Amino acid sequence: MVAIFVLILFLLIITLDLLVLKIQGKNHPAFEPSLPQFDLLMFDENNLTIPKNIFFSKGHTWLKRNTDELIDIGIDTFGTIALGTLSILKFAEVGKELKRGEMIFEGSYGNKIVKFPSPVNGIVKSVNTNIIGKIISDPYETWGVQLISKDLPGNRNIFLSGSEASNWMKKEFIKLKSFIDDHSPNIETAGTTMYDGGSLSSDMTSTLVNQSTDDFEKEFLSL
Repeated sequence: MVAIFVLILFLLIITLDLLVLKIQGKNHPAFEPSLPQFDLLMFDENNLTIPKNIFFSKGHTWLKRNTDELIDIGIDTFGTIALGTLSILKFAEVGKELKRGEMIFEGSYGNKIVKFPSPVNGIVKSVNTNIIGKIISDPYETWGVQLISKDLPGNRNIFLSGSEASNWMKKEFIKLKSFIDDHSPNIETAGTTMYDGGSLSSDMTSTLVNQSTDDFEKEFLSL
């Protein structure tokens, strides 16, 4: 008899709890939908950590002032995750005067080429040949090109940093999910192993790049 009373009391409490949450427009934690593996890994804290003194271009390169006019430029976390098998083939040539939007990095991905635009105007001072042909594992410690440029201090309003950059990066990962859904004929090929050490599965990257490189560049690598 006591057990029945306890059970009824428990069910009553749960019912009242659910009723209150419904009135508040909330879901009970036990009934929250679980995030797919893709989303859980996309929003890993490490993927959204934004280092101090780093600025981001909407073409998915980062910038950091080395000296007053010398700027280090590399590929951001989104670029290295979305293009998990990306390896740098070449850079803009040393001594070249680059205009904003011109190719600064060129990488191999599957059997196609992906190009990253320069986020600023400047002259190429030096390039990091040590990363040619290698997958970038620590993007914010791995610069690719150093530019002599006066553009960064006077144009910070066109770049992102801090929490603004973190929120933007999260939206880009959400957009990537939709992009893959739209461009992959068989999203199930990724399965729960879509990410493997921060990289999309080989089947998915092959499908994404070989069929949609131009679309990817227009969607994510345009300034």
